[in-house]
Amino acid sequence: MSLKRRRSHYQQLTEFERGRVVGLREGGFSFRDIAERLGRNVSTVHDCWQQCSREGTASRRPGFGRPPGTTERDVHCVRRMAVAHRTASAAEIRAAVGTTVTQRTFRNRLLQGQLRARRPVSCIPLTPNHCLLRCEWCQARAHWRTE
Repeated sequence: MSLKRRRSHYQQLTEFERGRVVGLREGGFSFRDIAERLGRNVSTVHDCWQQCSREGTASRRPGFGRPPGTTERDVHCVRRMAVAHRTASAAEIRAAVGTTVTQRTFRNRLLQGQLRARRPVSCIPLTPNHCLLRCEWCQARAHWRTE
């Protein structure tokens, strides 16, 4: 099992579960017993214990990379605005919310909420009666020739 995969198992534990792993392990329980009690993989419990013995703490290390450009409040506001104004474009919603993030980030936040980018409707949709009248008009002139 690769290190990356093992690390992802370890990240599934909550802070409380990490504390339980350390406490139970110090109490003499085996990795298998602890894993059964928590309903987790043995490798996950083992990785948690290894990290605790290596670093002296059961808490997670801070994440790597750049922090997100939007807060949870911004994301919530964007999603609420997109649902409330169904015909508004993504650029219009972005301007209304007033976020300074890029357009790509904005679209990603919409996609995370299963909301697709929208464009305003350019024309009025035809009713079934309009469709029928247009079809009759076209059929009446289908065999005309230019003279």
